[in-house]
Amino acid sequence: MDRCVRKASDQFPGCCMIASLLLIFLAGFQNPLSAQHPDNYFVPKDMQKDLSWLQRKTLQYHPACIDSVRYDSVNLAFEIANYEAEKPLQELQFLRLLRKTLISLRCGHTTAIPSTGFYKYYRNATPKPLFPIQVIKNQSGMYVRFNGSNDASISVGDRLVTINQESTGHISEAILDFLPGDGYHNTFKQYHLSLNFPTYYLFLKGPNYAYESGIVDTAGRFSTHIFSLRSQGKSISKSYRQKSTKTIFSDRYRELSTLTSNPKVACLKVFAFAGKANWYLKAFKELEKRGINMLILDLRGNSGGNLFRANHLLSYLIPDTFSMCCKRKNGNVRLNRRSNMSLGMRFSMFMFRHLPNIEKNLRPTCRIENDLLINRFWFKPSSEFAYSGKLIVLMDGGTFSAATMVAAQLRKKLNINLVGDESGGGARGCNAMIMPTLKLPNTKMRVTLPLYFIDHEMGLVPFQGLVPDYILLPDILLKVKGVDSELEFVAKNTRLLK
Repeated sequence: MDRCVRKASDQFPGCCMIASLLLIFLAGFQNPLSAQHPDNYFVPKDMQKDLSWLQRKTLQYHPACIDSVRYDSVNLAFEIANYEAEKPLQELQFLRLLRKTLISLRCGHTTAIPSTGFYKYYRNATPKPLFPIQVIKNQSGMYVRFNGSNDASISVGDRLVTINQESTGHISEAILDFLPGDGYHNTFKQYHLSLNFPTYYLFLKGPNYAYESGIVDTAGRFSTHIFSLRSQGKSISKSYRQKSTKTIFSDRYRELSTLTSNPKVACLKVFAFAGKANWYLKAFKELEKRGINMLILDLRGNSGGNLFRANHLLSYLIPDTFSMCCKRKNGNVRLNRRSNMSLGMRFSMFMFRHLPNIEKNLRPTCRIENDLLINRFWFKPSSEFAYSGKLIVLMDGGTFSAATMVAAQLRKKLNINLVGDESGGGARGCNAMIMPTLKLPNTKMRVTLPLYFIDHEMGLVPFQGLVPDYILLPDILLKVKGVDSELEFVAKNTRLLK
């Protein structure tokens, strides 16, 4: 969703760079909302012009605005934002205002991104003014999963309770207020809070170079730690080694393994839908060769990817022909130079618009209905090495976009068990497929704008994620030691799952 804060800009060479860093350091203590450029206030006129421009584009093109209720709520959200923008705001303040406004769309693919100047600044910042602890967050608290500070006494698995004398529970609630998500649920937000906590803490509080943190170790002892950022050298913490599975083969996007506790159970972990399509042929051929008759499809943390790669995986799991339905508002999309909409995106939209409107030989189609362009793409089951054994899907708040589509199709077509936590992606579908990034004319802030709605065609389902048949949450203390508690539970309780 959000890109990691990278090295910062070569915009201020030599002594100017040193002076600028000093100003930022001092501003961080004077005002917790200081932006990366202390003198960078957007004037109300510029912000309000940008809000009006973005409002028009959003209402005109965003698929969520087909819904009249959300159309009205989006209008109201922009009216409130215009009122909030009547005073000068620094970039991080305006970023949070934009994000809170766009939450009215209830779309996890639509969010505001800092300007390129924001990221340029951090290219030369040494050390990075980011909170140095990566966390795992659940209902019981916030736990250390990676220690990048200069304090060797902080261990993976310790519980983080305060930062600069503010409770992490309060901080988490403030961050969740500006994170996007599909529908009216928080699992996607909670997942990304853990995944990108230092970045979101920066968005909330601004840059800082020293932190006071309250830590409870695994023995229950509380201690206060004052640490600064490491400018060089290796991280103190070490990544845990996965103990629950034994890898057969893998690539950057997928991994096929067997469970250590039960080699007759295979696990296909899909990190993202990308890479070469023939990888799945190799994987399902291996499953047939080994005589595997129970497969766990692990979609936890899978934020999506290429929809056609996702349907290619489904062709090995669904025995009948199936389809994918995509919708967008009818009419031309005019974004001009205010977006990164590529020639490839434009060509794809042109092709989708001019597909035949009559179904014939499972060819893709396009029809117009109620001022919507509706595309349908058909997929045949695999002719060889299709899997027909027992199948269970693991999912969590990080299961989003194309990954939620896969889980929805498997529930709809095969009525298979979904195990884990509520998916981050919406059960009804999501806004995705072609997603240009708009650059606001005056402030240069950026906003992602999906143009298609991927309809899961699940019937009347709540406006939330896919709800699992069996709720199964991770044991964090085991997870940081390399033990996958969800996989272990499934392996030991296969008879409980139909």
